Amino acid sequence: MKVGKLLALAAILCMVGVAMAQDAPKKTRTPGVFGKIVKIDGTSIVVAARTRGSEDTKEVTVATDDKTVVTLDEKEAKLADLKADMFVRITPATGTAEKVNAFTKMPERKRKPTEEPKPAPKPE
Repeated sequence: MKVGKLLALAAILCMVGVAMAQDAPKKTRTPGVFGKIVKIDGTSIVVAARTRGSEDTKEVTVATDDKTVVTLDEKEAKLADLKADMFVRITPATGTAEKVNAFTKMPERKRKPTEEPKPAPKPE
């Protein structure tokens, strides 16, 4: 009798877990502007932005304000610390920037654990 109750309880807990997993919000990427800083113009940043999968760039001007959070190489910074030719990720893609993440070197792409790195080309 006790075994039957334990099995029933385990089954109920499994069903509740599955139902909760289905209701969990999915992580979504916030669209942003990615590229290289062309210049800082007052409180605006001019970026040579690329769209994913394309080599073409276009200049995009992004406004900032006092609430904009600026980081440089993952450390707190100010807009005045940013220079031309730094790599930048600005969110959101439209309107006034909320976050500006700048890097002196292009950040490495984070790979999924199942994704294998591409082999280096063989010299001819």
